[in-house]
Amino acid sequence: MPLEEKQRMNEADQAVAREKTRQAALDKTWGRFYRQAWFKCLVTFVLWCFVGVIFYTQWQQWSFWQSLYYSIQAGLAIGYPAPSEDSICGYDSFTGPASSYIFGEGQQYKAFEEGGRGGCMAGDLSKLFTIFLIILGSGIFATSFGIITVAVYNPPGGWYKAVIKEAWLQHLKQEAEKTTGWADDLVIYLKILTSSNVFHACAVFTFWVSIGVLYGCFSEQRMTFLTGLYFAVTSMSTAGLEGLMPLGPMTDGPAGAALERIDDLDNGHFVFIIVYVLIGVPIYGWALSSIVEFCMHSLNEAFIADTLSAQISYDEFSLIDYLGDFNAKGGDGKIDMFEYVECQLLRLNFVSVSQLFDIKRRFLQLDLDSSGSVSRNELVATGSEMESASDHDSIELALKSMESYTKQLQALQASKQSFSPAPNKRSVPAPMPPALAPYGTQGIRPLSPPAPNTHGPSPQPHPFS
Repeated sequence: MPLEEKQRMNEADQAVAREKTRQAALDKTWGRFYRQAWFKCLVTFVLWCFVGVIFYTQWQQWSFWQSLYYSIQAGLAIGYPAPSEDSICGYDSFTGPASSYIFGEGQQYKAFEEGGRGGCMAGDLSKLFTIFLIILGSGIFATSFGIITVAVYNPPGGWYKAVIKEAWLQHLKQEAEKTTGWADDLVIYLKILTSSNVFHACAVFTFWVSIGVLYGCFSEQRMTFLTGLYFAVTSMSTAGLEGLMPLGPMTDGPAGAALERIDDLDNGHFVFIIVYVLIGVPIYGWALSSIVEFCMHSLNEAFIADTLSAQISYDEFSLIDYLGDFNAKGGDGKIDMFEYVECQLLRLNFVSVSQLFDIKRRFLQLDLDSSGSVSRNELVATGSEMESASDHDSIELALKSMESYTKQLQALQASKQSFSPAPNKRSVPAPMPPALAPYGTQGIRPLSPPAPNTHGPSPQPHPFS
């Protein structure tokens, strides 16, 4: 292929790669919200609610809010005691599609006094629909909560924000060691505690439980404090052991304005429960996962330390050697720091082999000239400079923290080199693949530009050119 034609093809491929990067950045903006996963889940959730409301308003003759309330508490697998599908079986008069399955001949089941359980065919048909509504709704809620979890735990720039937080916590611990009074130490450790994820989750959980207790105690439900606490916790945990009761406003009568049916309750109760469980169930899951993460932190640290200290087996060496030098069958017989990091990430189950190859495949797609490096314009997403401008101080903190880590590694490397024997001048290092050659065999990239690879092979045609 002529050089000019190959250059034109590379330029076209570079333009395509840049356009893909730009489109991927645009897909994450509000201008294209319809392409994001949360919007698709929201549309699916609205359609699911619409189906449930249509059925229960027509079949059970419930109001809109009562139908929506029942659909959501069923989809979340809460299972409040009331209302029930069998409630229509006890109506003296009922109009609608279900009437023939209530008052028709043989549609009523034997009562308890006759050795039966009660109910009617209309209630069973409603239960059949609820079964499918629960199965579909549980999948929608699980997917939605998963998307929320990913967005919370993996925000844009989350990895360097974690570096900033670790550096800040380390700074606070150093300040605590310098202080002499216990009061200063207490203030510092309170700052550390209040910055933790488990503290935030438990604080939000406590606040939302308090909202449920206040509703139970001061609404027409007239709960005691313990019953209100019971209602709040069982609602957020989807146990659903305490639900609404058909109670109206207090009167001077001995019955306390007891209503005949829960259907007669004010719709405000149903609206409150809908909002309460839609927000409360994710909060409960967040608090529970944060507590588990806090309790498992020491075990995870021990697992990481043991895994890093364990010797690499011969089979692992062969696999990671081949994974690092994918241009040569069987590898080159050596593992540099870049390959060692890959091996440990795999052993810690932080990444899979297929994900590593996806990362390398993306690098090769951007590295069109097989130089082993990619320009900044091809990596940095469009508009990221504007997004990071307001957070410039945080970026500086992250850079300083990463620089301290780099200096520690360089000091360790320098101390080892000072005691290592002089290298054999006649030895020639093994050639490295073009895509990895600029990283060198030392593993740690110096702060200055790396020296050119004089021992590497001549440039090979790029696999995508």
